[in-house]
This record gives sequence, structure tokens and C-alpha cells, in this order.
Amino acid sequence: MNFQEVVEKRQSIRKFKEGQIPKEHIEEIVRTAGLAPSGKNVQNWHFVVIQKDELKQKVGQAVFEKNETICLEIDKLDKARGDMFRKFVQNFTLFFLKAPVIVVVFTTEYKPSGYYEYKFINADQAILDDLVKHKNPGMQSLGAALQTFTLKAIDLGYGSCWITSANYASKEIEALLKKEIGFEKDGYFMSAMLALGVPEDNQRSPNKKPLDQILTYVE
Repeated sequence: MNFQEVVEKRQSIRKFKEGQIPKEHIEEIVRTAGLAPSGKNVQNWHFVVIQKDELKQKVGQAVFEKNETICLEIDKLDKARGDMFRKFVQNFTLFFLKAPVIVVVFTTEYKPSGYYEYKFINADQAILDDLVKHKNPGMQSLGAALQTFTLKAIDLGYGSCWITSANYASKEIEALLKKEIGFEKDGYFMSAMLALGVPEDNQRSPNKKPLDQILTYVE
């Protein structure tokens, strides 16, 4: 496939064929993801690859239990809404349990250019918050690595799904990985997950916006 074919083939894959992924392919995908650009070249990413089914199930259980904790509180106000969130986690998050590989992605806090300079001159806190929350290059950098991951996966014949819907259980997943495999990286926190495997055929994707809705061209 050429580059354009790889990009156009990309879609969020939620159904996978059975079969393991060779370690060398996983390493090549992550190595390529690590070539993505990052603000000040901080390379603010770390990938925890999980193939062991027992650990995948424990990650899924952590997400399920946190979801249920939230839903029980929602039930007190609106049972139908609580049930909707239960359905959501089943359809759009826990599908990763059937993926051959899940990847838990960690990142670290990034203070953008101008942050410390604004702080030095005692700028209003709202300005600092805006830089960190709305314009932070740290998450932009991580996004570049995750996109590169997904495209390299396609190049090698795999499909993936970039998952952020489990982030509300990030603390529980972090604690689980520390307990089960001793993983802990100072200053880093979970920011996303990726499901990876050979995709089942004929999976549908939503339409993308046409060019005239995403482009302003100034001549």
C-alpha cells in the first residue's frame, strides 16, 4: 500500500480475528510511533503492551467496576441514563477484551512555551490554565504518536482502535498494572488505550466531513 491507501483504509476497528501478533511486528509499530514529532522533542509517551488474556480481563474488570460505581450514582437520579452508560461501556470500551493485543498508553505533564514566562511575570491564572488545558502541545504530541501507531499497524496488515472511553478508570488501571506487573513510571499517567489485531471484514465507519467544511483557503 502507498501512503494514501494506508490513510484511507484507517478506521476504528472493534472486531478482530483470532490469532496472535508477532512480537517483532508490535515492536516495529511502537518504534514507528516513537518517530512522531513532539513539542521540544520531549517524546512524552510510553506504551505498555498486553497480550496475556488474564491481564486483559483484569483491565476490563477494572473498567467495568468503575463504570458500575458511576452508574449506581446515576441510577439515583435517572435509572435510564445509568443503563445507557452501562450499555456504552459494553459497546464502545470492553470490546478490547476480544482484541489479541491491548496497549495502555502513558504520557506525562507538559508545560508549553510561555507558561513559565507568564508565571514569572505573575500573569492571571486564567491565562496559565488556558495554555495547559486548551492549547497544550503535550496532548498534540501524544496524538501524533497514536496516529502514527494506527497507520503503521495498517501498513503491516492490522487494525486498531484508539480508545479514550476508559480514561475515567485510569487510576484503577494504573494501580492494577503496578500490582500485577510492577509497572510504574515516575511522572507518567494513563491517557489512552489501543486495541490491536487483524480486523474482521466489512466493518462500517462514519462518514468524514467534506473538504469545504474543514478548509479555509486564502489566496
